[in-house]
Formats: sequence, structure tokens, C-alpha cells
Amino acid sequence: MKKRNLVLFGSAAMLSLALAGSIGAVTAFADQTLSPGGSTSGEVQITYHQDNTWTVTIPDSMVIGTAAKVSASDVSIKNGTTLKVTVSSDNYSGGWKLKSDNGSGDKSIDYTLKAATTEGELESASPLEDNGTVLEVKVGETEGNASIIGEVSGTPATGEDTYSDTLTFSVEVEDDAG
Repeated sequence: MKKRNLVLFGSAAMLSLALAGSIGAVTAFADQTLSPGGSTSGEVQITYHQDNTWTVTIPDSMVIGTAAKVSASDVSIKNGTTLKVTVSSDNYSGGWKLKSDNGSGDKSIDYTLKAATTEGELESASPLEDNGTVLEVKVGETEGNASIIGEVSGTPATGEDTYSDTLTFSVEVEDDAG
């Protein structure tokens, strides 16, 4: 019985020795030592990584003819980039479409979307296309605001009905061109 214990103990000792030997192969980085008679100067690289950060707020809902707000705050992005908020819809087909909510087929009404940095500029703003840019925030700016409005541009079908569309707002940090 004692012999077996010694064999197990011996095996454990050999395993410990083998592990200790493999640890010696691990590369360790040491601090530089500066001393008289040796190196009297040394260089060290210092680094910091900052992730892009932002908070974008989009409207909970929109009503045709009423401006809604889109805003970005706490923006911190990499040099040479721009934060962009875009809008899209699965109903977009050569133009924005409000679809009938009553499930009666292909009834739809055309509408336009416009966005501007102030509500007063909405009237003269160009209509957005699918994946159109609603808001841009450049490097060095910490916030941005835009107004967005939908306006019926087609002729509504006769009879009472409710029409809607689902807008998807997307945020991306893009490299600046040039």
C-alpha cells in the first residue's frame, strides 16, 4: 500500500515538474531598466482606444403633416468619420407608400418624406429617397437635431380607410470621402 502511495506521489511530482517546465516557455514582458553604465534612456508606447459612442432618439410615431424630431447626443466618433441617421421602408417602391390597414389588397397612397435641421427649412427641403439621410453629425460635434415630416402627395382612395407605413431609422458611422 505504501508503494502505491509513493508511485502516486511520484507521478504528481513528475506532473508538477512537467508543468513547471512548460511555464518556463511562456514569454514574459519585463519593465525596462535604466542605470548608470547601462542604458540611460528608454521609450515606451502609450495607447488608448475610444469606441464610437452616441445616443440617437427617433419618434415613437409620426402623423402625416406633423413634423417629428430626430436627435443625436453624446456623439464621440473617430476622426475622418460622420454619424449618419437614415430612413427606409419595405413599402418604398419608386416612392413612399402608405398602405391600407384594412387588408383590402393593393390600396395605397403616395407620400413624401422631407428632413431638415430646423422645422422652418422643411418646406424647401428636397424629398428623401429610400435610405435617405435624415441627420448627419460630423467629428467634433457632440449633438445634432433634425425635423422630419411626411406629406400626402397622391390622391386618397374614396371611402373611409386608414393608411400606414413602417419607417426604419438606421444609424451608421461612415468614413468621410476624400
